[in-house]
Amino acid sequence: MKLSKLGVLLISATLMMCGCQRGSYGINYELPDEPIKFSTQTFVSPVDKNDTYSAIKYNDRLYIPYGTLDKTLKGDDVGACLGYIVQDGVEDKGARIYLLTATDDYLAEIFINAGMQQPIFFRAEDTIGKNIDTPSYIHSLNYGVWR
Repeated sequence: MKLSKLGVLLISATLMMCGCQRGSYGINYELPDEPIKFSTQTFVSPVDKNDTYSAIKYNDRLYIPYGTLDKTLKGDDVGACLGYIVQDGVEDKGARIYLLTATDDYLAEIFINAGMQQPIFFRAEDTIGKNIDTPSYIHSLNYGVWR
């Protein structure tokens, strides 16, 4: 009897971990047929030359880190998967870049099979100093460039 209770407990724990690992339900984790390889580049803050960020480019816009998840991210908050990160020539197909359905001023980096690592949200560099709508599920990490 103890063995069956332990088995149920282990299965339940595994399912819960898989749920956390995969993020919110409804997000399509598949890469597109021809994924974009987002090569990271360095962005230097125009205000403080010692304040640098890892940035990615999409549709002629540069995106730099802004924040992380504040609430739950639902499948209908996330648009299409665009591709994955390439940093220093190393492809990381587990770090995938997604469109957001609410706005094109942000992109999401969602980590596949990375435990409970939170998504990172990138904001378009051309919005620095502008008051734009930020989806409620994004929590600003108050990086210097965004202050």
